[in-house]
Parts: sequence; C-alpha cells; structure tokens
Amino acid sequence: MKSNNNNTDHLVIKAAESDLDTICRLFEEAIEFQKMNNYTGWNNYDRAYLLADIQNGLLFKIINQNGIICIFSICYHDELIWRDMEKGDALYLHRIVLNRQFKGEKIFKKVLNWAVSHALEKQLSYIRMDTWASNEKIINYYRSYGFMFIENYKTGNTESLPIQHRNLDVALLQLKMDSLTKESHLAAEKNMPVPGSELQKINIYHELAAINKYWSQQIIGQVNGQLIKLAKGTGEINWHKHDDQDELFILYKGHLTIQLRNRNIELYPHEMFIVPKGTEHCPLSHGESEFLIMGLNITSNAAGGRPGHFS
Repeated sequence: MKSNNNNTDHLVIKAAESDLDTICRLFEEAIEFQKMNNYTGWNNYDRAYLLADIQNGLLFKIINQNGIICIFSICYHDELIWRDMEKGDALYLHRIVLNRQFKGEKIFKKVLNWAVSHALEKQLSYIRMDTWASNEKIINYYRSYGFMFIENYKTGNTESLPIQHRNLDVALLQLKMDSLTKESHLAAEKNMPVPGSELQKINIYHELAAINKYWSQQIIGQVNGQLIKLAKGTGEINWHKHDDQDELFILYKGHLTIQLRNRNIELYPHEMFIVPKGTEHCPLSHGESEFLIMGLNITSNAAGGRPGHFS
C-alpha cells in the first residue's frame, strides 16, 4: 500500500512485535508531553495490551523514510464503552499516538483517511473514537474533522480494558460514513488505499526519477510485511548491520559495491544481492546509482546507515 500524495510519502501497515520498544517509547514521550503541558491524558500504558494488539493485527503504524510517525489501534466491537450502541457496524480508533518529531504535519488526517477507506471497504456505517471528556481542545479538534459528540461516559475498572483506559471520564465521538461527501470518499481512497481495495501499477523508473536525495529510501509499496523501497546513491555510507532483517538490493543503474568485512560484492544493472541479517556492510556507489531495497523496515537511518555523501 502506498500513499499517492506527492507532497508526503507515507505508508500505513500493521506493526510488528519488533516495533514494541519503539511503540512504548512513543507512549512514554506522549505521557511526558501531556504532563509538561498540564494536559489531561494518560498516566501510564499497558505494554502487554499493546503486544496483544500487535499479535492480533490491530495495531498499525504510519511510516515514512524517517521511521514511525504515528501508531494507532483499531477494533470492530466495543461493547464496554459503547454498550447498546454497539451493533457491529463501526470501526473504532483507539490509542492514537503521534511521534512528536513530526508535529504540525496533520498526521491525524492520515489516520482518518486510512480509517475512512478501511470503513468503506468493510461497508461500515460509523467511525468511532473516545477521548478525555475534560479536554475540550482535543474534542473540538476531532469535531473539526466531522466527528459528532455523542455523550460523556465513565469507563469501568475491568481487565478487559487496558490500564490507561480504566476509570476514565471519556467523550464519545462518532463520524457517520453517509455524512461524508463523494469527494471525501474519493480523496480517502486516493490518498491511502487499503491493500486490495485498489489495484495500482507503479513505474519504478518514474519513481526513481522523482528522488532528489541520496541514500534516502522512498517507500513504493509493501508485500507480505516486507517494504519495497527505492533509493539513489553516490559515494559511501557508514558501516552498519541490521540484526532484525535481511536486506535485498536490486540495481537498476550504475555500479554499486556492497562492501562486506571479508569481501566485496560488485553489482551492475539487473543484478541483485541479499545481505544476511547481522552482517556488517557498507554500500559504495561509483558515481550515481539507482536501486531497489526490500526489507522489514526503513533501514538507512534507524540502523546506522546514515549518508556519508550528498549531492
């Protein structure tokens, strides 16, 4: 799944168990930010519940070439909070946490576009969420996106809820799908298609031509949990390794040397090489090269492969 918005490059995919430490860190940073600004918010978070969400395929991440920019969970039934309003016809958004490094980028709009597209695919009637009843600012923020205030409700003290959701006064918010305009539906489908909801053809050479920064990975899609990325290179980057994944290189243009500690692999157009996980390597581009990379996640910055040369 790829965003077709030319101004931002991002992807919505299910989180993996290897993301759990990063997800917990984002929760901790969100809690610290809320406390520093005297905002009503979480006091803690439930790591085990987050892991269960990941294992059940209900926790998603939005990523770009710099890493995770947002996480959120979904479910399709929420009887504990919505009670007799629960009819099996809604998509519920929970635990939306933004990476503060990307503040000001209208990240919630990306979440909502994905949710609208997903609800359309599932033929659901509503998108629902809850937030702190005392935080009028955030309630009005969500209302600006079309959510209607339904009522205030106090959550129970039950193990069926994550720790941070127990004994809370929450505002229930609802977006009716039939209240969206046709243009809104089309915009959601265009900006964040759900896998399978829209078959698309991607021209790799056109995507490569649009890249204007060396060693910066451009996500063009994902398959079976693997990200498909394009990049351009010149010079060399740092020695590094990826302990969690193999890394596939397919060269389209130029001459790329995959330097290993015990030998060098010379790649020319239409050749490929797989760097096994845990293997130290250092790509060296002789002049400008263009290549495809495939792996579980963005690797250039997160794992030490920062660019040594830029154009």
